[in-house]
Amino acid sequence: MKQNSASTRILRISLLISTIISASVWAIPNQPECADEDCSLAKLNTLRALASRGHEQTSFSLGHIFMNPESGVKTDLENAYYYFDKSAKQGFLPAYRQAAGMAAQGIGTQKNMAEAKRLMKFAADEGVNRTAEEYAVLVFSDNESTDEEKATAVEFLEAEVEEGMSYLANYVLAVLYINGEFVEKDMVKAKSLLAFPASGKYANSVELLQQLSGEKVIAQDNENPKSTAGLDSSIETITVTGISINMGDVHGLMLSELRKHHGQTGSRIKGNGCKRGDPQCVILDSGSIRTPTFWQVGTTR
Repeated sequence: MKQNSASTRILRISLLISTIISASVWAIPNQPECADEDCSLAKLNTLRALASRGHEQTSFSLGHIFMNPESGVKTDLENAYYYFDKSAKQGFLPAYRQAAGMAAQGIGTQKNMAEAKRLMKFAADEGVNRTAEEYAVLVFSDNESTDEEKATAVEFLEAEVEEGMSYLANYVLAVLYINGEFVEKDMVKAKSLLAFPASGKYANSVELLQQLSGEKVIAQDNENPKSTAGLDSSIETITVTGISINMGDVHGLMLSELRKHHGQTGSRIKGNGCKRGDPQCVILDSGSIRTPTFWQVGTTR
């Protein structure tokens, strides 16, 4: 009887451990599906098990696997956000920027600007690339932002301008000076700030600088990738009325770039209403990718 009782206890403990492990592995928004015949859910579940045990870089890789249409796994942005958020909570700094970008647009999760700002600021405080200027854009495009947040955002922008590596930081701070938004209106400072992004044909900085200076600006090609940290200079420029431009336009520009880096994939973007045929949406279909690519995504991020 004692032997049977001991065996029963061992069996119960084993079942309990199995249940706990199973619950931690499967507790995601949606069960994953293969997008092609060569993908392996068994391999995917191995990564998920590692993530459930606290491996923050594996969680980050899983976010990319669920977001990447070339991973072999069906694109699922809810699962992608789940793992980026999990990776951030586990302390992996690059995940903060990724989760913030998705939260700012409601991609894979409910839109939450407060959470997006919190995540982006944490990453900026830790020195994650691009997050200081992106935090500023989020702050000045959110009507609920506090004066304290705006003051911090301006400090971030000024620090990035001092570093001289971000077109976006110069551009956004120049816009603030043009509008006199949370800083005193100063066209001279705005002109000085625009010179750097205009030299790289960034957004519509050339046109803005020409309006401020009253003379033609000669833009030069800049091949230094470090100096282009921020938005792509190739994206659609902002339409300017006179000399004024508002942060809502800058926010639109920012969101256009966020879509490139924070989840604009799949046949439908969950959470932001992006549909096929919408001229504002750039959609990539899920492709048929082989196992080597699946593992490359999982191990090199």
